[in-house]
This record gives sequence, C-alpha cells and structure tokens, in this order.
Amino acid sequence: MYGIVVFGELLIQQIGWAFNTLADPLASGLVTGVVGGLVIWGWTVWRTRRALPFRSLTPYDRVIVGRLAVGLVVINVLYPYGSQLVGMGAIITMSALGPLCSNGGVLWTIFRHPKEAPDGVLRDAVLSVAFRVAAFAGVVVVNNPGDGFEHSLWETVIGIGCGLLGAWSFWNYLHCLYDEEHYPKAEDRLRILAVADLVAIPLTALAVWGASPLLGGGYSELSGKVVLLGSCAGILSFAVPTIIGAWVSGKVSLNVSSLLYLLDSPMGCLIGFLGAVWGVLPAVQAPGSLVWIGMGIVFLAALAAVRCPIPKVKWSKKENRFILPMGDPA
Repeated sequence: MYGIVVFGELLIQQIGWAFNTLADPLASGLVTGVVGGLVIWGWTVWRTRRALPFRSLTPYDRVIVGRLAVGLVVINVLYPYGSQLVGMGAIITMSALGPLCSNGGVLWTIFRHPKEAPDGVLRDAVLSVAFRVAAFAGVVVVNNPGDGFEHSLWETVIGIGCGLLGAWSFWNYLHCLYDEEHYPKAEDRLRILAVADLVAIPLTALAVWGASPLLGGGYSELSGKVVLLGSCAGILSFAVPTIIGAWVSGKVSLNVSSLLYLLDSPMGCLIGFLGAVWGVLPAVQAPGSLVWIGMGIVFLAALAAVRCPIPKVKWSKKENRFILPMGDPA
C-alpha cells in the first residue's frame, strides 16, 4: 500500500517539474528552492511544535545537512546547466543511476563471496541486478540520451559530470531519508531535511548568480509569471514530495523506494503527454511510440525487481560469513 503512496509522491513531483519547463530554468529553480524550503520549514515547525535544531546539530547531523544542501544546489543549478550541454535526456538518464545503485554495496559484497552466500541469496542478487539493468535500459529508451551529445569534448565532459552529480544527489537523498539508524522517527528525518532545505537557500541563490553568465537568465528573468510557476513547482515538486517521503520512509524499504524512483522518467513522459493533449505543455513533450515501449519496460522491470528485493544480509569480516538482519549467522 505504501508503495502506492511513493508512486503518488513521484507523480506529484513530476507535475511540479512541469511548471519549471514553462519558465527560465535558473530563475524558476531559485524560486522553487526558496518556496519549497520555506514551506517545509513552516510545515515542520507546525507539525512538531518545535523549532528547528540549528544549534543542537551533532557532527553527524552537520555532515548530513551539508550533503543534502549540496544535493539541492546540484538539482537547482547544475541540472539546467548540464541539460544545455548534453541534453535533458542524458541528464535524466544519468541521474537514474542514483536510485539504481542504492544498496549496491550489499550486492557487491554478495558477488565477492558467492560461495559463502546462503541458499537463494546469490540467485536473488542476480535477479535483482538483471531487473535493475532492464529497468535502466527502459529509462535509456525513454530519454534517448544520445541526442544531446553535439558539443565539444570539454563541454560534453562537463555535462556528464553534471549528470553524475545529479545521480549522486538522488542517491544521497534516498540514503539520508532512509537513515533509520541515526533518525529512527519520521519527525527526526523531517527536521533534518528542513534544516538542510533552509541552508540550501543562500547557497542556491549564490550558485544561480554565478551560473547566470554561463547559462543566461537567472535573476534577470525573474517576473511575476516566473515567481508563480516557480512557487507551484516549489510546493509540488519539492515540499510535498519531501514531506511525504519523510513520512513513508519508515514504512517502505530503501530497495522498494529506489526502484519506484526509476519510474520518474515514464511518469514525466506521461505528464508531458497529458499536458500536450490538454494544450498546457508544448506538443513536442508528447512521447513517440518507441518511448511508450520504453515506459512499459521500465514499469515491468521495476515492479519485477520490487518482487525480488536485494537480500538483507551483512558480511562479518571477523567471522568470515554472512549475518542475517537479526544477528544470526546466515
């Protein structure tokens, strides 16, 4: 049931991103970050009846806040920059590597010690990898990343770097959101996210100012229309998904959530199709027949991978064997 909630979260997020496509990406991204951060702050303080823990952050909290804030700057600034260099399709495709690689360390450990793996664990790991690769292949078909590589080698390298940073930002967000070891309560996770969102506002503002000469737009494109569209995007693509994500993270595993995040591209195409049909978005956003096939591949492969999760085992170097979640030898 909670997987459906995550699905709804991603759908709301894609509707919010659609508003950003109607305005200058840097200016809209700035407004999105400011409005989204303020809404999350207000909601968190109202919901918890407590001020945000700026002064009581532990060293670990500061690292998490810094990582999340940098990730937000990547999304709001480097995303549009990278999309101009290698195309949005390539950026979205590379960003999908983030959720795809969640729990990758567990798989790597299993493949390093295949003989010691308990019955069925190696098989489940192989199937999980196969389904994830199939889902990523569908993402490639949906986004057609090869179309955007038309610039110089140096610009292409920078664009790929932006895409890989986007992948890291999504991976980082999921791992921080599902860090139940340090933040067992949804309230604790939401408070840390709110702090990071506020810290990211001045960083995003500074980054937009620095990126404007490279990309054009930014502060010079701010207008009532951009503020309105960016505010809608901030609420729908940023604030609401963050609040839902923090609430559902204790009820859905990282494995399931990361796989559902691979449906991000197909749902974006679906929103583009509906927007084009209704005349709200440009007709170019309507997907072609090949894209529909790719969407089907992603949906089927991701759902199959959900049914075949990554085994929950840990490797004990001291005992040289796998340990089950409850601490029993596997």
